[in-house]
Amino acid sequence: MAPIIRTCSLGLALSLATPAAAQTADLTDYVRARAADAAGAAGVAAQGYGRAMAATPDDPVIALRAYRQALMVGDMALATRAAAVMEKAGVAPPDAALVDMAAALAAGNQTGAADAVKRLKGTPFDFLMPIFTAWLAQARGLDGVAVLDSLDLGALARRYAAPQRALMLLAQGKDSSSVLESMATLAGDGDADARIDLATVRGPDGARFLLQGGGAEMEAVARSLGAPQPVTITYGLSRMFRAMASDLGGDRMATLTIVLARCALILDPGETRARIVLADAINGAGAPDLALQTLAAVPKDSPFARRAAGVRVAVLRDAGRADAALADAKALTEDHSATPLEVERYAQLLTDTGRHEAAARVYAEALRRGGQGSADLHLDYGLALEQAGRWDQALPELRKAAELAPNRAEMLRTLGVALITHGGDGADALRLLERARKIAPEDAEVADALGWAYVRQGEVARGAALLETATRSDPAGSTANEHLGDAYWRLGRQFEARYAWRAAAIHAAPTDAERIARKLREGLTGAS
Repeated sequence: MAPIIRTCSLGLALSLATPAAAQTADLTDYVRARAADAAGAAGVAAQGYGRAMAATPDDPVIALRAYRQALMVGDMALATRAAAVMEKAGVAPPDAALVDMAAALAAGNQTGAADAVKRLKGTPFDFLMPIFTAWLAQARGLDGVAVLDSLDLGALARRYAAPQRALMLLAQGKDSSSVLESMATLAGDGDADARIDLATVRGPDGARFLLQGGGAEMEAVARSLGAPQPVTITYGLSRMFRAMASDLGGDRMATLTIVLARCALILDPGETRARIVLADAINGAGAPDLALQTLAAVPKDSPFARRAAGVRVAVLRDAGRADAALADAKALTEDHSATPLEVERYAQLLTDTGRHEAAARVYAEALRRGGQGSADLHLDYGLALEQAGRWDQALPELRKAAELAPNRAEMLRTLGVALITHGGDGADALRLLERARKIAPEDAEVADALGWAYVRQGEVARGAALLETATRSDPAGSTANEHLGDAYWRLGRQFEARYAWRAAAIHAAPTDAERIARKLREGLTGAS
């Protein structure tokens, strides 16, 4: 998805501008909407931007904010009005054409949809034009597969074209060996949602091989399947938009993820997985209450209810509602169909809230539930045991993690640091850290760990050089700066030591701040 990530900031620069209308009108509504926006009160913000737009109907800056907020809350009338203002000013973001296309298709207006597709040319989304063109041709009674096969597809378009091509063939009633072969390929590529999309349109009899072996969620989907669902342009493109939104998921791409998920829901309001992705993105955009409201719309008996519950745990956690997040996460793990991932998520919450003994017990349960081959689980279990003061039991788990992932620097670094911290085999620790350094020469944490190990072994000058490298890579790194200060002090470079400690103090955790403050007052002593 890198091309989208690089280019989809187009049009968003408007959000940094000051409304031109600020010089000519009372923008109390706009100011209040900005405040609500910043506070995560998405519904209040959308209403405020809507009123501000009514007062200043030609201002594209207000229109952009209204458009973004309207997509978050699902106010498509406001989004359409705002997009029209930006179109008139010639500053509409590229994704506005996607929303217009989805709205036109949902209304049965294929001509309007085709016009919106033309506006994608030269935008970051033009790679999708062949897929849209093929579906529009199919909707007119032509052979969409033939159209798709005749068009030039880039690598990114091919990522989404394969499942769409299979759906087009099914829409044509071609449940032939070629279609089955295409679906079998998709069934084996690890894309569970693509398998579900195809299974839904084949119905219970034709979906077995697509869903078998897919775990609890696939089993729930299989139980929920009714008669085969007709394959239409809205079905196909809704699933494609959802797949794109899922691929982009993450706080840094929340704005675009919201657009894509909303397009999926415009085309099919019942696309539950798109609603879950939307909620996750809304949370990433800083509106946890709206995210929870969005998740609440997922039916309790949906085969995707557990997926929604997992996102709800993350929303509660991010909102600082740790007790509620823990309660929900615990409820998931106590269910007989709990997955190792759900158990691990609960354990991580316990760790984050300082409940290390409880976390260790839960990680142990995750390992028993089929996680024995997971290096990450062994690592997390070992760290929880270490933090709980059970070093003798932690060490075998950390060694197991390094054994399962011998080429992952994180595993080697963690084991090496733990050995040094707990007075283990110093030579073994150095070998682990030196190997980690070869694997990840640019990793600041590895450089810090190895540099500090050298200092602890008496090779202070050698260690200081590595610690300098670590702080250059991560100037705000509290641990590396503190270690560098300690090394400088041992080398007699006291002025530079205090400079490094001051840098360490800026971002130091509360548990470390007093120790660093003592070093700044007294220098390096036995107590510090």
